[in-house]
Amino acid sequence: MKGKILGFSEADGTGAISGEDSSRYRFARADWRGERPPATGTVVDFEGADGQAKEIYPVGGAVLAALGNINVDLGDISGSPQADKVKSMFTGSLATPLAVVVLIACFLPAITSPFDSLSLFGLGDSRTGMGALSRAAAMSGRGGGLGTLETLLVLRFGAPLAALWLIWAAWSGKALRTATLVAGVAAIVAGLLPILMRSAAIDAVPDFMARQMSASVGIGMGVWLLLLAGAALLAAGFGIIRNPLAKG
Repeated sequence: MKGKILGFSEADGTGAISGEDSSRYRFARADWRGERPPATGTVVDFEGADGQAKEIYPVGGAVLAALGNINVDLGDISGSPQADKVKSMFTGSLATPLAVVVLIACFLPAITSPFDSLSLFGLGDSRTGMGALSRAAAMSGRGGGLGTLETLLVLRFGAPLAALWLIWAAWSGKALRTATLVAGVAAIVAGLLPILMRSAAIDAVPDFMARQMSASVGIGMGVWLLLLAGAALLAAGFGIIRNPLAKG
């Protein structure tokens, strides 16, 4: 029969089990077959007769026992000042939700190809290839913008930094308009960089390679998410849109 330990006294060496038949069974320490001492909440398998439990084995062992001993008041957690502040950050305005979207977008693919995908942070890994393309383009008189873009890649870090600043401002209870607008501009700039990089790289190669590169190298979801979140942040900063969950 299955049951659950209701309690156990080390001093007396006795305890009680609530069986799946809704009956209560007493047991002694000598009838316990687990490696660890009996613990309240442990699910057990036992033989029950005349109100006594024999041959008691834990089901699930210490993990279930530990879970059975956990007594967390979720109401206290949800009602804490910190929880209320987090809730207000996500429902009071669009600043924090959109800042989180920007952070997520930074880790999603920005440039895709059959061989690899690069996130916004991973664009730095393309500098070697960009440098080679830039030198080849300079020799052939094509696509001179790669060198400038290679330098401007540092601007991609503006998006996550501005998003973190916006989240910090929301947590600190500061005015959000400036931080929201800055985060929106930074997200759009970061989203445009991979698009410009792809275009400049295609312009830098011969025509027969450009067609193949144009077909195989694409813009990833992270870029579109950055541009969308950036535009939404600007709209929120100018008061054009607001959080539908906001009260009043």
